[in-house]
Amino acid sequence: MAMSGHKKQFVGISVGIKELKDRASEIIATVQRTGRAVSITKNNQEVARIMPIPANPRERLVAAGLVKPGSKPRPLGDLKLSEMNGDASVAIGAIIADRDDR
Repeated sequence: MAMSGHKKQFVGISVGIKELKDRASEIIATVQRTGRAVSITKNNQEVARIMPIPANPRERLVAAGLVKPGSKPRPLGDLKLSEMNGDASVAIGAIIADRDDR
């Protein structure tokens, strides 16, 4: 679907404010159908974007700027486990005693 001939400000579709006013339902349907954002321009300058809402709750928080995505965790196979030093019987005894008290 070709919208107006405005210069594209980012990868996606760009429409002017008047065109948005005249075709709002169609533009929203395009965002919903394609999953791509639409840039809204005024005097050929991008002033806003209409973007689809991510389905994943975490992605919604990231898109809203409320959560920063962390670095990708290392694979578990990369972890090196060392043998325990010391006697765990005291801790195990405390856990068993706690269970018996309930």
